[in-house]
Formats: sequence, C-alpha cells, structure tokens
Amino acid sequence: QVTALQLSAIRQGDPTQAEDVGARVQAIAPLAFETGPGRAARHTLVVTPAGDPDLRDVAERWLAAAPEVDDAFEFATWRQPVADAEALVLEYGTTPVALGEAAAVIVEDGVKVHVTVSHPRFAQMPEDDRGQVTFLFLDALLGEQAVEEHVGEIAWTPDRAPHAVALAELAAAVERLRG
Repeated sequence: QVTALQLSAIRQGDPTQAEDVGARVQAIAPLAFETGPGRAARHTLVVTPAGDPDLRDVAERWLAAAPEVDDAFEFATWRQPVADAEALVLEYGTTPVALGEAAAVIVEDGVKVHVTVSHPRFAQMPEDDRGQVTFLFLDALLGEQAVEEHVGEIAWTPDRAPHAVALAELAAAVERLRG
C-alpha cells in the first residue's frame, strides 16, 4: 500500500519516495504510475497498464483496493488529460520537448482517428523514445482512455509533413468522432 505521506513527498519532488512507490507498483505487475493534479482532490495517483490491454484488469483491481478518496488524493487507472496540454513540456533527459511544437497528420475514417506525430526534437532521439514521447503527448492531450478508445494507428517521425497541423487539433478530431 502506498501511503499519503509517500504521495505527498512525490508531489514535492522527493525521488526516493517515487522509487519506493515505483517498486511497490512493479510488485503488483509491470504497471506504470504517475501523480498529478486531481479533479476532485488536490492530487491524483494513476496506476496504469500504459496501453497493455492484458494488464487493464490488474490496474482495475488495484483501483478497487485503493484507499478512500479524500481531499488530498484520488486514484485512477487511466492517465488524465492535462488542463493546458499545449503548454506541456516533457523533460526528456536534459532535453525539453514541448507538446506545442508537435505537429500531426490526422486521418479520420469515421471509426477511429489515425495520427502521425512529428516533433523537431525527434531527430535527436532514438526510435523507441520518439514513440514513448508520442504516447505521453497523446495521453496528456486526450487522456489515456480516449487514446485507447478513439485513436487507431499511431506513428511518429522527425520530419514534419507539409500538410501537418498542430497536434492539439487532434482533440477536435476525437470530439467529432464521439459525435
């Protein structure tokens, strides 16, 4: 069980507490975790299968066993959209990677929205890292659940296509799909 004291220390940037919580989450299954601002509480702890559908039920069981929500913490199994996602800057190693600089080619087919994301920093990143940053951007923009339910093919490239638009426009495409 993760304590409120550990969660508070994580929010204040204590890396030893983050490592401890990470180890506790990994003891359950190969899940990921993050903290952030809550919707009803001041903070949220998200324990997510990070896109692995085989682990979704494990995360849901974790949520069912989580402590009662209080004014300090709430809990979720899906990464939540970030309030001002266009201003989000991920610290990737020592390199800042701004969502606002990302572009996308968006294809709507009536069932799913398909996206190819480009970013000027991708040229300096290994392929796997480009993918990880792409998924973090999509989760921040739409929320993990919307990505899994409404986004189909996801690709990434360091080269911006001539007809690419701001990545933030993906949110409107998903809303059109939802109807």
